[in-house]
Amino acid sequence: MKHKITFIGGGSYQWVPTLFRDIAVNPSLQDTTFVLHDIDAERNAELTEVCQIIKRKTGAKLEVSAEDHLDRALSGASAVVLCISTGGLDAMAHDLDIPLRYGIRQSVGDSTGPGGISRTLRNVPVVTRIARQMEEHCPDAWLLNLSNPMCQIVRAIDRSSSIKVVGLCHEYMGFMAKLENLFGLQDWRQEVSATIAGVNHFAWITRLRINGEDGLEMLRARMPELRNLRSLDPGKNSLSNGSDAFSGDRVKLWLFDRYGYMPYPGDRHIAEFFPYFISEKTGFGLDFDVLLTSIEDRRGPWLKKFKGIIEKWCSDKPDSVPLKASHEQLAPILASLLGGPPTIQPIVMPNSGQIDNLPRGATVETMATIECDAITPHASGSLPEPILALTHKHVVNQELTVQGALRGDRASVLQAMLGDPLNNNNDPREIQEMLDALLEANRSLLPQFYPSLPAGRRLAATHA
Repeated sequence: MKHKITFIGGGSYQWVPTLFRDIAVNPSLQDTTFVLHDIDAERNAELTEVCQIIKRKTGAKLEVSAEDHLDRALSGASAVVLCISTGGLDAMAHDLDIPLRYGIRQSVGDSTGPGGISRTLRNVPVVTRIARQMEEHCPDAWLLNLSNPMCQIVRAIDRSSSIKVVGLCHEYMGFMAKLENLFGLQDWRQEVSATIAGVNHFAWITRLRINGEDGLEMLRARMPELRNLRSLDPGKNSLSNGSDAFSGDRVKLWLFDRYGYMPYPGDRHIAEFFPYFISEKTGFGLDFDVLLTSIEDRRGPWLKKFKGIIEKWCSDKPDSVPLKASHEQLAPILASLLGGPPTIQPIVMPNSGQIDNLPRGATVETMATIECDAITPHASGSLPEPILALTHKHVVNQELTVQGALRGDRASVLQAMLGDPLNNNNDPREIQEMLDALLEANRSLLPQFYPSLPAGRRLAATHA
């Protein structure tokens, strides 16, 4: 049976080439049709051509096409991959610049804090509309969400649609690569097992086994050499030797030292879940080597980097496309869902009991087994009480934000803003003022708050 995989956000320079290459070299995904869709038809066509080149250079047998009409792109799909950012970098600039007027700095601004809340409000109308279209055109398909804020998007779709939805994030695999380097492992997938629990970008390893030994104890034994590492190049990790792999991880190592459990996402994400890592007293993150990624960084060096990869892969050299898949989860999960070998991966899904002491229905991150059109989250037990105290308030804020985004309920969103740790040092009247400014700046993307907008201006999404 030939499966159709629809990729929404097909104009993404960052994600399309790598994820398509992973699909192209996966033996279980050769009998598929890969369809790219984006509201930017020119970018969609450009990336489709890139995929055609990757297909040719990898010798893949799958088919690739572009489709500018979403309904046709979704029709008959077995799986839909969502990789969008509503309003693009122009809207994200408001998420960073407006809070900065009130003294709030954000290292990423896409999952929590004022930026994460604002991004949720923009994305929810778009993703819920896509889910409704899936109900009509591919009701049995899985929606695999790669967009941030991961938990809030998955929760909004789960609350408003019958579509099967799961969130995928690569932070766990990045941390496992660091462990592999630190301990000189041959293949972490074969030598490491872990129990993880939390929410996306704020999830913790509560149990770790490395070749049968207690991995957390092994990490504690290495802490004297790790805890005082300074980043060799802030925000980037060197893999020249084992301990250097952790040179950009001062936040997670500090937390591990105090709590005894290891948060595994990148420090730029973790820091935003606390009120104190990005504060005046820490040099706004510099004391912990946390860099504040600007929109200029994303428009400049980041974009140049991704375009450089595309240029290299599309060069005249016949072997320019690496045949080894990346650490991204998408291809192996797609392969398992569509009938290939089962796999165990970290996933983001509504809590049906996999974390005992977090609210049912709230979106959580745990391991899961994926096979034959089914995803079964693993039971992670209860979060340790100190970690629960840190996590529960973010779960509540995410629920309030999603409720406000679905209903156009300013009161719920304000409550989430008031409860967010990054806003802890502000006058509460300024927090309301900041929320009003964020809503007004993005009003053309917020039909639930501004229902009188002309229909043609209400929904807009673009590539990540």
